[in-house]
Amino acid sequence: MALIEIRNLTKTFGSGPAAVTALDDVSLDIEAGEIFGVIGLSGAGKSTLVRCINLLERPSSGSVVVSGADMTRLSARELREARRNIGMIFQGFNLLMQRTALENVRFPLELSHVPKAEADERARSLLRTVGLEGREGAYPSQLSGGMKQRVAIARALAPNPKVLLCDEATSALDPKTTESILELLKELNRSLGVTVVVITHEMRVVERICSRVAIIAESRIAEEGSVEEVFLHPRTEAAKRLVLPSRSGKLEGFSESEGAGSIDECRGELIRLAFDGSTTDRPVIADMILSCGAPVSIVYADTRSIEGRLYGHTVLQLPGDADTAEKMKRWLRDQQISFTKEAQ
Repeated sequence: MALIEIRNLTKTFGSGPAAVTALDDVSLDIEAGEIFGVIGLSGAGKSTLVRCINLLERPSSGSVVVSGADMTRLSARELREARRNIGMIFQGFNLLMQRTALENVRFPLELSHVPKAEADERARSLLRTVGLEGREGAYPSQLSGGMKQRVAIARALAPNPKVLLCDEATSALDPKTTESILELLKELNRSLGVTVVVITHEMRVVERICSRVAIIAESRIAEEGSVEEVFLHPRTEAAKRLVLPSRSGKLEGFSESEGAGSIDECRGELIRLAFDGSTTDRPVIADMILSCGAPVSIVYADTRSIEGRLYGHTVLQLPGDADTAEKMKRWLRDQQISFTKEAQ
């Protein structure tokens, strides 16, 4: 049984002609101990989804089961108890500005009536865990954005939750700070065993720390799978918009009648090569050119690191000569290099 089981989840705001469906029949399984990503463009429904997991938003229909308990069927008291197992961090940090870092982290323990000395010890330990030892007495106004998010993470971990929900947790941070926060989340996942659900509109965030990903578009799950599979072989238009270089999943400005470069003979079809972690260290394109005796134009190239391995896409414009182009495609198949014809 998965730690989080979402079944046929629908959430509608309003009623009648003005009703807006934010989620439409969404089903997902999230396993214990994994870092699971939910990615989508603005307005796709991803933030509503994460808020339905801990019932900050109550679903219109469907079920959300966490650790065997259907959150939609719990009483108010049972729901408060269940939420202690689900920590949450937000894009805007949501810290109490009149409280110090220590007091912010201690706050959920106060609500649970944990003795002050025990709560202080727990809060200090968590601030050390997130790299803020010595900043216990600092107020949020005295902290950088990255430090504020570290305080928010420590606060979310205070009740020792099984699940940590991250709603656009790095969107307000610069790239260097984002990297440090993502590395912290990975370390917490490893050291504490906490299951992390990452909600984001940035593919680079998912690639950096997630093992599996669901792509949400127009209020529904468009695609789900391992991060490397979705990156290498996006099946749906929604996935291509997030993974590939243009919004439509097509390359603008290139066609089979207008070459990508100045080499006259390179006016053939566009193909997209997908490189997995086992082939990125090979000079595939150079070997193909030498073996086939004809040049190609590199239209686009992108390499990502996913769970410590390099994956990539390269779009080539093949020669206009059909026989030469077919020879190159046969060579790629023989070398077990995955490729697809690029949409024009």
